[in-house]
Amino acid sequence: MQMDDLNNQTVKGYDKTVAKYIDTSPQKVNGQLKAWINKNLKQIDKTAKILEIGSGSGKDAAYFESLGYRMELSDASQGFVDYLIKNGKSARLFNAITDELDGDYDMVFADAVFLHFNPEQLEKVLRKVFKALKPKGLIVFSLKAGNGEEVTDRKLGVNRYFCYWQADDIKKLLLKNGFTNIEIQTIDDYRGKDRPDWLLVNANRDKNDV
Repeated sequence: MQMDDLNNQTVKGYDKTVAKYIDTSPQKVNGQLKAWINKNLKQIDKTAKILEIGSGSGKDAAYFESLGYRMELSDASQGFVDYLIKNGKSARLFNAITDELDGDYDMVFADAVFLHFNPEQLEKVLRKVFKALKPKGLIVFSLKAGNGEEVTDRKLGVNRYFCYWQADDIKKLLLKNGFTNIEIQTIDDYRGKDRPDWLLVNANRDKNDV
């Protein structure tokens, strides 16, 4: 199956399982994830322009808003966009791989989203984000640690594509595409040690061109 087809399959899987995803995923920001978000928010002020790619249920956006920040919500899944709008949020349909990204953002945030992109797709998205950030702007995202890739119906019962990363490899990709001040933190998965760990990644746009 072609990678674009795998991405479409993943997105359609989320469309079918919005309620199940919410039921089986944390709906509050806490622990190491909370500390990581707080650390990055200290680099921008409350008037910052923030885009979230893959807003899902709106959990992270709600935490940002509780601290006085506003963010633009988006998701590639129409199911999640509909859910957010139904719950009083403003959200737009946006596929980071296929759609253009315009803006002048202080931060682009993506929690548990880029793990569904293969290396070529992720590099394409990183280039888009780089161009959409202000100089010194932040990219903040999480990936799953590991090696290789897989299509699995684990957790939701629908096939989703996952790509796993080592910290050194994602650092090289970020450096290649113009990002600096790269920090990568490894934390345990909330479901236990039998699951892959998470990589919490943040970096700055520090140049005008790649």
